[in-house]
Amino acid sequence: MERETERLLLREFSPDDFEDVHAYSSDYETVKHMMFGPNTPEQTRDFLEKQCAEEKNAVPRMHYNFAVQRKDTGRVIGGISLHLNWRRDDAILGAVLNRHETGRGFMTEALQGVLAAAFEDLGLHRVHAVCDVENHAIIRVLEKCGFWLEGRMLRRGKSRPGAKEPYFDQFGYAILREKWLETQEQKEQGEKDHEI
Repeated sequence: MERETERLLLREFSPDDFEDVHAYSSDYETVKHMMFGPNTPEQTRDFLEKQCAEEKNAVPRMHYNFAVQRKDTGRVIGGISLHLNWRRDDAILGAVLNRHETGRGFMTEALQGVLAAAFEDLGLHRVHAVCDVENHAIIRVLEKCGFWLEGRMLRRGKSRPGAKEPYFDQFGYAILREKWLETQEQKEQGEKDHEI
């Protein structure tokens, strides 16, 4: 599955993406709020060669990993994943962006493209995300994209080795298909009104 936005191509990962993916997945500052990393070269290769290939060929397909590729440079700057539930009507979202690419709206643009794929192509009813309460960047992106805060989950996340506390709090966010459709209609109406 592929999606295109103004500045980005959202596509399947390939083994050829190793250099770009390893650049962000091995960087502690980029992945400090993630459930993976920092990756070794072997872990990045395993993700690209095994996990993505297995997910792509699974029937029914339950996982979608989108490489976030800049059109102007051709570089992969991050990734967004959708992991579907057993009914295939709800998915949990994961997202990572190379810290050297932040502050330019790339993650918001990429997430809007993935939400279009989730609701239009996959016909999902709901997409949700769980994040560290300290991950202010992804919280801003989720809220810009129309996600609603569902609540705070106390000590739900497992801390990395060496952290002061063994667990940390997480926020739960979600967006429903009808809410997403409503925001799309408002955008289209705004664009039509601007043309007049």
